[in-house]
Amino acid sequence: MNKLKIGLVGCGRVSQCHFDAIKNNANEIDFVAVCDRNETNLSNATKQTGARGYLNLDEMLNNEDLDAVSICTPNGYHYENAVKILNHNVNVIIEKPLTLSYKEGKKLMKIANKKGLHIFLIHQNRFNPTIQCVKKALDEGAFGKIYMITSNIFWHRNDDYYKNPSWHGSKKIDGGAFITQGSHYTDIMNWFAGDKLKSVYAVGKTLERNIETEDCGSAIIEWKNGIIGNVNLSVLAYKENYEGSITILGEKGLVKIGGIALNKIIDWKFDNKVDHFCEVSYDVDSVYGFGHTPYYKSVVDTLINKKEFLISSEDAMQSLQLLCSIVDSIDKKKIVKF
Repeated sequence: MNKLKIGLVGCGRVSQCHFDAIKNNANEIDFVAVCDRNETNLSNATKQTGARGYLNLDEMLNNEDLDAVSICTPNGYHYENAVKILNHNVNVIIEKPLTLSYKEGKKLMKIANKKGLHIFLIHQNRFNPTIQCVKKALDEGAFGKIYMITSNIFWHRNDDYYKNPSWHGSKKIDGGAFITQGSHYTDIMNWFAGDKLKSVYAVGKTLERNIETEDCGSAIIEWKNGIIGNVNLSVLAYKENYEGSITILGEKGLVKIGGIALNKIIDWKFDNKVDHFCEVSYDVDSVYGFGHTPYYKSVVDTLINKKEFLISSEDAMQSLQLLCSIVDSIDKKKIVKF
């Protein structure tokens, strides 16, 4: 395998990040085919990428020789599309969330393991220099004992967002604000905590938007190593996105990461100098950040160069488990224990 042959299904908003990232890795990736049921989206995608276009995923899979397919469809369609791709013996690259069901996630992993295939879950913020810097400090013990990891996600999503496209805010296709807006933050919190979940308790309410899912909520998380986590989330911030942050409180120091895509070190305080800390903050032009390009490079390194991928299957499943447990706790109004 000299170059990775990639297809993509779902040519909506987030697909632009994939188009750019694949182009940025053109020396190692051939963008072969794109698929979307919307003819306008498909036409725009084929013109931009030069890839062959298909209105039907089965047709694309039957006619193309692909190494991997990226799934950028609405959340509720991830599972059925991933099953089709895996059953054609093709690796899956899948935008968060993995699925809207933990049981479905386990089924996907079982299929992939049986066939010797990879499922690459996209949490591109793990590749941010800011996140990498903090993870290095954690791994080296710079914080000492970790007490708490908190996240504030105060974004603005107006009524038009939930009308176009209409699946936003639906229970079966969108999944809710924690799953759609909060998943990158909870994934990083899980990664930083470095242990399995012990319990989750969440409250979510629909206070303003005319949707089936929560527009505000809070979740308390406990990991088995004793770390306490807290996520405060709202899509009702006044007029614009106000904050997206993660804060670590440790025995020997603290850090707060912010910016519109976890791209800024807001605060960094330690008793002693942390020698490897450097000025890693940078500017981005959207909430997606720049992580998709190194993400695709890592996929190439895994499939072609046989390197270990940054987001393991276990990480992907625990990330999904946390999201589904938050939703389950909201729905059942009770604590979820593991």
